[in-house]
Amino acid sequence: MKTLKILLYVVIAGSLLAISSFYFAEPFYHKMVAEDGLFENITALGLLMISILSLLRLIRQRGERNKYWMFLNVLIVLGAFFGFGEEISWGQRIFSIQAGDYFMQNNLQGETNLHNLEIGGVNINKLIFSQGLVIVFGTYFVLSLILYRKWNGFKKLVDLFGVPLPRIQYSVMLLACTLPILLVPDRRIWELWEAIFVTILLLVFIDPWNEKEGLLKK
Repeated sequence: MKTLKILLYVVIAGSLLAISSFYFAEPFYHKMVAEDGLFENITALGLLMISILSLLRLIRQRGERNKYWMFLNVLIVLGAFFGFGEEISWGQRIFSIQAGDYFMQNNLQGETNLHNLEIGGVNINKLIFSQGLVIVFGTYFVLSLILYRKWNGFKKLVDLFGVPLPRIQYSVMLLACTLPILLVPDRRIWELWEAIFVTILLLVFIDPWNEKEGLLKK
């Protein structure tokens, strides 16, 4: 686990370097945030790792945990794999597959994925994958540990489902990395934020505050 954690910290440091390169090495910056670029692939790989590690833990502990824990972990496996599939447009560019007519007409990038759809003038990415997830995970990183310590009902719910809680340093790290993102006047900068977010989320899942819920725990 130590080696994996070091690698994830290196990814975060590299992301911060890529963010700052907007001001002193713009060609390098644009290469880093390009479609199918390094950090988009890091995001996809991070989500795939969460899915695989969660599946392995689910198989390993299936006879030891309650049905609520099983339910949440199935959701994590499927949700992370869905995110992985979306990031690579379900293999469209990897295998040179032409997007169907529906996606060509309704997807902002002409890709086989849901998060770039625009339906009835509503940008699905902005509504669900940006605003919705920011609220959910913002609450998770900022409030979950506080609520766990202060509210017994919330504590019981977290323990019942086995939700991994972020350590304070991971929440601080996410907030600290978000600030320079907000200062860069380029929409592609969010590719770097996604890579940072998924990397820190993987850190939380393998090294949570409630240690028994770590993905690598036996």
